[in-house]
Amino acid sequence: MGRYKEIYIKYSNLDKEKKELIKTYSKEFIYDKNNKKIPLAQYILMSSNYIYEIKSIEGSAHLWTWSDFRNEAKGKILSYKTEGNVILSQLMEFEYDLDLELLNKYALEIVKSLN
Repeated sequence: MGRYKEIYIKYSNLDKEKKELIKTYSKEFIYDKNNKKIPLAQYILMSSNYIYEIKSIEGSAHLWTWSDFRNEAKGKILSYKTEGNVILSQLMEFEYDLDLELLNKYALEIVKSLN
């Protein structure tokens, strides 16, 4: 089966809410492990890892909070949303599922799960 056929099948089987969320990333690009530039939406559909949109419980978190959380959780930032200089949420990829205690430690919560 071709790569694009696999992506199409995976996308077709998503619920409407996840399809709409993935579409919001269709104009963003990312480099894959082969250093090839691909649409972020395609990367999300191809990934076998855990991908979450995460936000601060308190509305905003310090940049170091985000950095420390990413390092401790061994996450990769795929995208982020800001308002001015405030990070509202980050789309992050993890090899392993997140521990709720770790999220609570940094006062963060999962908004959406994409995989």
